[in-house]
Amino acid sequence: MRRKLCKSKSLLCDDDMEELNVAALSQRKSRKESAAHLTERDDVIFFHGYPLVLMLRLRVLQIVCGIAAMVMGTVAFIEERQKLNMGLGIPAGGISVIAAAISIHTMRGLGPVTSGAGVRAAAACAWLAAACFLLTLIVQCCKTIVDPTGPTEEEELEEDLRPSPRDLIIIASIQIVLSAATLVSAAFCFRIDFWTRSQA
Repeated sequence: MRRKLCKSKSLLCDDDMEELNVAALSQRKSRKESAAHLTERDDVIFFHGYPLVLMLRLRVLQIVCGIAAMVMGTVAFIEERQKLNMGLGIPAGGISVIAAAISIHTMRGLGPVTSGAGVRAAAACAWLAAACFLLTLIVQCCKTIVDPTGPTEEEELEEDLRPSPRDLIIIASIQIVLSAATLVSAAFCFRIDFWTRSQA
């Protein structure tokens, strides 16, 4: 009887050891899979040291700000009775959207998308034009905030046809925020591109 008990105890011990080994192997396997998943995720976020996801977010921000600037420029153009003061938001926003869209083709890590010298030159020219328009728009908006009533010609208009100074100040403030966000994000993208290319 004692021998049978010893044999049964040894069998139970062997079974427990096998279960422990299987559990340890499964844990190691899951750790390796999670580590591989993390490395794949890091490869997507940083393509050879290039912060691809961050750059995509900044480009999308520029496109959204450009579209919003076009909308606010249209509103300002209507409010100011077809005067191209804050209505500069229409071309400024449009060129910003085009520049951001072209710049996406110059980003690394987008697979089949290629960026030659011509695409980079087009992106640089588009951003230069967008920066000029955006800076001019900021100046016009600051003038509107300082003197929302505008020139003396507005005094000849009827009171119902005059644009509301409060509305003009609100539109100008929004245009300044959108323009500043576009310029800052573009400068940040340029800095990242310059840093990564110099490190390569």
